[in-house]
Amino acid sequence: MEFTIKNITTELDLDKALAFNKRVFENAPNATEGENAKSKWLERMASGSNLLLYAEVNNEVIGIVFGRTEANGSITVGPVATDARVRKKGIARQLLYELEKRALAQNVHLLALGSVEAAEGFYLKCGYTASLLVQDNPPVTLDDLRRLNTSYPEAWCYDDGADIRLCIFTNGIDRALQHAYGKIFPNCSTQTLMSKFI
Repeated sequence: MEFTIKNITTELDLDKALAFNKRVFENAPNATEGENAKSKWLERMASGSNLLLYAEVNNEVIGIVFGRTEANGSITVGPVATDARVRKKGIARQLLYELEKRALAQNVHLLALGSVEAAEGFYLKCGYTASLLVQDNPPVTLDDLRRLNTSYPEAWCYDDGADIRLCIFTNGIDRALQHAYGKIFPNCSTQTLMSKFI
């Protein structure tokens, strides 16, 4: 399938891409605050970011990949979306490849993203490695979360007294461990984090 990859350079382009993302992820909230707010993407565009990409056919958006540079010099990838009618045609893979090329041009060597379960296999095929992120709140403690993991190294942790996060470098999908966290800590949330060194 022939398609064109373009950089988002105007507010109209951004609106089209965000509307497309909302159609693909029907339950996605309209981001008005935080890092995925339209105002933040506009700021990144104004500062010359070339990490907001979309694919189109006949002036119709069929895929998007956005990236944002973090304070630590890495790039957080997302949203990533492809039209259901044209999935498995290499569109998302080409968008990610283009993002990686642009990251390297900026001397960035680490990309990271949070993945929905249905997309994990795709990211693994694209060379990403998996970690398990577990988040909870008191009375659960960081030590409580750590005790359940007996097989893998800890990638990083965060505990400010109200928000507790443990990231475990599983180097693959360990659904049994993920489900065990959900069973033992019923209020926790878990997600697969994907990262790639380029």
